[in-house]
This record gives sequence, C-alpha cells and structure tokens, in this order.
Amino acid sequence: MKISIIVPVYNTKHEYLRECLNSLMHQLNFSDYEVIAVNDGSTNGCEKVINEFVSDYSGPVKKGDTAELVYINQENGGTSVARNTGLSAARGEYVMFVDADDFISHDCLVTVYDAVKRKGSDILFFGYATSYTNREMRRVLDEPHPGIWERDKLELAVLKGNPELGPVEVGAPWGKIIKRDIIGGNDLKYTKGLIKGQDTVFMLSVFEHADTFSYIPYLGYHYRISGVSVSRRYNPGIVDIMEKTLNAYEGFVQKYEKPEEFAEAVRLKYYKVMLGEYLELLFLHKENKTPEKAKENEFLAITCREPYRSVLRDIDPGNMGSYQRILFGLIKNRNIRLLFLVKRAEMFLRNLVVRKYN
Repeated sequence: MKISIIVPVYNTKHEYLRECLNSLMHQLNFSDYEVIAVNDGSTNGCEKVINEFVSDYSGPVKKGDTAELVYINQENGGTSVARNTGLSAARGEYVMFVDADDFISHDCLVTVYDAVKRKGSDILFFGYATSYTNREMRRVLDEPHPGIWERDKLELAVLKGNPELGPVEVGAPWGKIIKRDIIGGNDLKYTKGLIKGQDTVFMLSVFEHADTFSYIPYLGYHYRISGVSVSRRYNPGIVDIMEKTLNAYEGFVQKYEKPEEFAEAVRLKYYKVMLGEYLELLFLHKENKTPEKAKENEFLAITCREPYRSVLRDIDPGNMGSYQRILFGLIKNRNIRLLFLVKRAEMFLRNLVVRKYN
C-alpha cells in the first residue's frame, strides 16, 4: 500500500466531515491507499457520516478501483491519542495527516506521491490554502530556496519561524507526506497529556529522525478557518498547559544535544507565550471577570519567577520590529497596566480583520 491517511474525528460538523471524506475517497488517478478515520468518542453523530462511506470503501468489497476506508471507533482520548491510534493501524509506505474539517485537492495523492518518489525524500512538503467561509487564500511557496530544506533549519522554524519558508506550514502534521518508517521505525508517538503544541513537539521528533526533505509548489491541502476557534477560548489553566509544552521543547533540545541557537529559540518561545497565550486566553480574555488590578498582579508574578525572569533578562530585542520592541520594553520594565492596554488594542484590531473574512 502506498499511502495511509490518518483522520482524527471529534464532533466535527457533518458537512465538513462529509466534504473531507469525499475529497479523500475520490482521488484522481490514484487507488492504492487507505483512509484511517478514528472517531474519538464523538457525541454529535459523526459515526453516521463515516458509515455513509464504510459500505462502499471498507475492506475487500470496496467499490471499484479506489481507496480502502478503515473505521476505528474509540473512547475520547484527545487528538494526540487518536493520531497514535491511526499510526498504529497504518500500513502504507507513506503517511499523511488530514484534519476532519479540512479537505485535499482532487489530484493531491497522485501529485505528492509521484513527487516524493521522484525526489527520494523522507518528507515532502507542499502548499495549502486557508479556507475562510467566503474565500480562500493561497499559501504556496512558488520559488523555494533549496538551502532551507535542512533538518536544523526546519526544526528552528518550528520553534521560532523562518521568513524564508514563508507560507510553509512546518510545525503542523498536515501539508506533507512522510515516509512511515521514519515514524514507526523510531517508535515516534504523540505525547499523551500535551493539550497545546502537541503537533509541533511530534514534528520536531519526526524531523530529527529524517534525513532528506523537499518541497513542491503545489496547492494540495485546504485548511479551514472557522468563525469560532477552540484555540481562542478562555482557558484558566493555560499557564500549566503551556509550561508542559515548553518543557517538552526544552527536553527535545537536551535529548538531541542541540546547539545554543535552539536554546535561544526555546527562550523566545517562553516570551511569546507570555505575550500570546497567557494574555489572550487568560488575563485579557473577555470571560475573565477577575478585577483588573488582581490580573495585573498575577501576570507580574509570572514574569518575576523562573524561567520567565531569566528569559526576559537574556533575550536580545535587537532583531525585533518596532512594535515588538515596545511590548518587550513594557514587560521587561514591569509596566503591566500599559502592556495590557496595548495588547487589548492589538487584539481588537486583529479581530476586525478576522471578521472581515468570516
């Protein structure tokens, strides 16, 4: 079998799930593959949608010369557990991941499989589109620089980004085709217990065990942006959640004895999480009814303890843009009230832009 496609499913909108499975089961000029749909304890009837496809595409009686649909139903364990389940069942030479509310282009599999075999890569990246309710935005690197497809550069891009990679989604499991032996041969799995950042932690390990990487400027994946994102919800436990992820990044750097540039990238992650997840999902979220002064004091307490205190001491703001330097100055000088005010303005303007496309 050429490709195993792993689709974790949990309470996905039925129309999105149906579109996803339709795109996977009706691929142009390609047949030797399996779609592994892992229903992770959905409570909204997703199994009914999956069963619409099972009779036609399951096992040796599958209809015509097409894919096989493998349906696995399990108790809810989270996306990481569902993806691990799919990996354990996979039989293909290569693995792809597709989220249940996304879909792929009609010629995706034949295009990426032919390319990865031709190039002889362990991992092949390809382009995608961000699909809003009323438009799509193309995210394809038309003229990729050959020098960026190296292990350390890709891993650093996961941790801190890389302008040269532009629209390439490095840290997500989708938008790429991976030789299955890289994962199974090294017993790589998603880390149970990680609620955020589980994809990037997993992909760092995958990159570390791969030798060759390549890219084709082809739009094969359609990533759906919904109006309400779980990642933007109020989360009182976000500090504990993110510290587990940040600790996993530190563990990766130490396990594989990465150079100082990686340690610096993790320090920068701590800083970005303070200004991002901590402020936006906890302290400045509209559902947080804690008195303003108490929120300011709680955030200040975080900045004054380790490792955040050392992070603020060691980061060099010289490479930051003007706005980012303003934020850095406010947080380092403990001007939390003004920091909150500036971040609220940023969040308001960003939401205006998002609403324009939804």
